[in-house]
Amino acid sequence: MQNCPDLVTELLSVTKLSAETLVNVDGLGEIPLEFALLKHFEIARINQNLLQFVLDRSQSSELAHLLQPEHKDQLHQWLWGKQSVDLLQEYSIDLTASELLSLCKRLQPRLYSISSSPKATPQEVHLTVAAVRYTYKGKPRKGVASTFLADCPQNIEVPIFVQKSAHFRPPAKPDTPMIMVGPGTGIAPFRAFLQERQGRGDSGKNWLFFGEQHRSTDFYYQDQLKQWHEDGFLTRLDLAFSRDQPEKIYVQDQMRAQGAELWAWLEAGAHFYVCGDASRMAKDVDKALGDIVQTHGKLTPEESKAYLKKLAADKRYVRDVY
Repeated sequence: MQNCPDLVTELLSVTKLSAETLVNVDGLGEIPLEFALLKHFEIARINQNLLQFVLDRSQSSELAHLLQPEHKDQLHQWLWGKQSVDLLQEYSIDLTASELLSLCKRLQPRLYSISSSPKATPQEVHLTVAAVRYTYKGKPRKGVASTFLADCPQNIEVPIFVQKSAHFRPPAKPDTPMIMVGPGTGIAPFRAFLQERQGRGDSGKNWLFFGEQHRSTDFYYQDQLKQWHEDGFLTRLDLAFSRDQPEKIYVQDQMRAQGAELWAWLEAGAHFYVCGDASRMAKDVDKALGDIVQTHGKLTPEESKAYLKKLAADKRYVRDVY
């Protein structure tokens, strides 16, 4: 993975730094600044050190106000859509190549769930990636890893880093029911789970909740999921396309609508999995699950919390959220 060359060029232009300037990078020795920015440093995301440096150099009263602890929400809103180059464009400050690199973190691996099983594609690893593209004040902005993967030429070597997940995997017993909640690109590991169970010949029932904005454009793996459902391998497929009707419908709404059946699956020993956005979706799904357990299990709030806690302790309620 590397940064977008156009972003590197824009950053060098804004900072008035030479691409050929030699900089010392730990573990690499002296390399040209352009190469360091392209391959080894996080240059898109604005971090706290950069904000403080720009404040110290610019003495901006606006930044001083935003960086006060009590204005955290206002700062978050002000930063929305901005990348480092936009901040440095807005506050024209002088800095050296070494100072610039000292303010940037090293480029880190991006973690994506594998969306295929070696039982289905032994020589391939599939990913489900939503490319992040938008404009800020008329200038194109991109996600780092997502657009690198989307735009890189074929047959290019891409470095990989594998992080094992100890408990986020299909049930070990072939007859165990499995409930999966994976809106958006959160579908990724569940496609792999289903391929794995199919390859193993598991007999356990499978239930998927999937959601996105529009059925016509965002129904990932539609043909495969529909075929699995028609074949009976995917026992239940509940969909929530939030923008296809006046009232928004999300996966947690579909869970509640099927609460009695979901409770019956849990009582039959089902494992419950969630993958996707941690900030809102996972919390909403957790609340919906708690409400279902309380309502259909006829439990008190305290008993419901204890039930979910035991599910998690038994590795029957597992989340992969980000």
